[in-house]
Amino acid sequence: MRSLGSLGKLATEVDHLYNLDKRVNATDGEAFYIDLWVPSDHISVQRIQVPTAPRRKWQSLIPWIMEERILDRIEDMHFVLGQCFEDDTVEVFSVRKLDLSNWLRVAENAGVVVRKMVPDYLALPWEVGRLSVGWREGYCLVRYSASEGFSAKPNSAWKIIERFIEGEDVPPRVSISVPENILVPESLSEQAEVNSSEVDWQICDMRDGINLLEGEFKPKDKSFSRLWGVNIILATILCGFMFGYLQLAIKKITADLKKIDQHIEASYGRIFLGQSIEADELRSSFDIQLRRILAQRKARESMPFVGLEAISEVMRNCDCDLRSLKASSGEIKIRVDRSAELRRRDLKLPEFNVDIEDIDKSSDSLLLTFSPRRNR
Repeated sequence: MRSLGSLGKLATEVDHLYNLDKRVNATDGEAFYIDLWVPSDHISVQRIQVPTAPRRKWQSLIPWIMEERILDRIEDMHFVLGQCFEDDTVEVFSVRKLDLSNWLRVAENAGVVVRKMVPDYLALPWEVGRLSVGWREGYCLVRYSASEGFSAKPNSAWKIIERFIEGEDVPPRVSISVPENILVPESLSEQAEVNSSEVDWQICDMRDGINLLEGEFKPKDKSFSRLWGVNIILATILCGFMFGYLQLAIKKITADLKKIDQHIEASYGRIFLGQSIEADELRSSFDIQLRRILAQRKARESMPFVGLEAISEVMRNCDCDLRSLKASSGEIKIRVDRSAELRRRDLKLPEFNVDIEDIDKSSDSLLLTFSPRRNR
């Protein structure tokens, strides 16, 4: 028998209800979890036809279906659904609510928290074609299928086993484990495998057992509930901190956006002198200004503007008198008087053809025609 101190090292221990009085009660307030085998002589299992209603309603219908199958009052009984079978039947485990309450009180007095309660005949090993018999404090435990079995006093149990064997077309193999071989009737010992042993409740596999603690008896983890309350408080405090941080972050972002708006407005005024703009109107205004600048650039790179810039360099400080100027996209015509200084200059331009014509020698007049070269 392992002590209760080792129980805390395991997630959940397994033992029989009748062994709890041998355990040392917990004194430090720590919760110890345990799965319990409970006496099968207080439990019955029966098969009924599967209800025609949806499965979610079975639990509420089972008590009325079982009313004619049990002697106790329906209100006093607790029912748990088991396995469904191919012949449209389902197992129903029945146990008195008073018995479940008493077992839970025994566990509480022993200082353990019960997660699961399973009929103790399911602790016996089983395989197809085999009937297993065990022993528990003056009671025979019998298991004859994956989920079916019973517990009874020896005199009754041996008779039920013999009738069960006689009723089978192929007699099952019988395995009997009892403290003393003399407890087994001679008629059974001749055809059964008999050995002297007792069930070790702490190492029996409980994975496939039905849990009687369902519905209103479903276990509630008090430690978890306390932790859940603490977690809610901590989560609330964390949410408060996060909300405060969010408010500070929003204020900082708002201040940064305001500085950016001010910077944009000041920069716009420096680029486009004498003009101011609101930040939300910046994009549309900038698009207009950009189109205007691009149009100006295109105009400056076309005739006759480019031609006039080139001619101004040639005619600078020539002491001429400008009589006329005609400019178009194809050529520029300029008539000047007093062209003596201009005649001495080199009037060749790399991007333009220059045609010089004398008009009036008395006034020393010239007609200059500038036309762009074809490769421009």
